[in-house]
Amino acid sequence: MVQEKKMKIAIAGWVALFLILTLILLSGCENTRHSIGISGKPLSTKFEENVKVNYKIIFGKVRPKEDDDD
Repeated sequence: MVQEKKMKIAIAGWVALFLILTLILLSGCENTRHSIGISGKPLSTKFEENVKVNYKIIFGKVRPKEDDDD
């Protein structure tokens, strides 16, 4: 009983630490872009199996394309 309670507290501590570090990394960086995409079949009966989630993070400034037509 005591062992299970200690395990739950330890897991909660690691989850909290992970969330705090993730928040610091994602919000503290300048010139970053985040993109989240969700795709799937809207009329599917197996919703969990057919949904795809895409996450993309881009660091740095986005440079405009240069024209070399001079």
